[in-house]
Amino acid sequence: MSTPCYIGATSPDTPHLVHARYVLFDGHPAVVLPALAAIWARHAHHDTAALIGAVLAHDWEHLDPDTTAATASAFAGQQPVPGIGMTLVSSTDGVADTPEPITVFPLCHAGYLDVEWVYLIEEDTATIGVYTSDGTRTATYHLATCLDQASSGQGSSGPRAAGALR
Repeated sequence: MSTPCYIGATSPDTPHLVHARYVLFDGHPAVVLPALAAIWARHAHHDTAALIGAVLAHDWEHLDPDTTAATASAFAGQQPVPGIGMTLVSSTDGVADTPEPITVFPLCHAGYLDVEWVYLIEEDTATIGVYTSDGTRTATYHLATCLDQASSGQGSSGPRAAGALR
């Protein structure tokens, strides 16, 4: 089942504008939070700015920290990015089209995006703000807490299970 979302960040200069990338599959918090935490730890080496850069590099079919160069997609033309996930690339006659630019929007307009969730990575605190499709902030999670939850193998029974600050 597809649960699209946007994942991105704001900058201190324009905190009302979100710079984000689209993720087609598995955008539910129970999947996104542990995936971002694992990418932050393994690929970005606990560097939140590097995590933001990695996520903003492409639109994504899905995020998966276990992706390798040999990982294949069910969709033609997608490219694996080891340690991050599978890109979402459109193609014309078998040739990849120019990548889409980063999506920039005011958070108050999130309801126009046709996604269920928006995640904002907060560089200075190593946290993730989780917003519903109408731009309402529901919780804030520490990446380290989400990583602890993911590595313990425990399932999430709700948003608070992954380390909500509120």
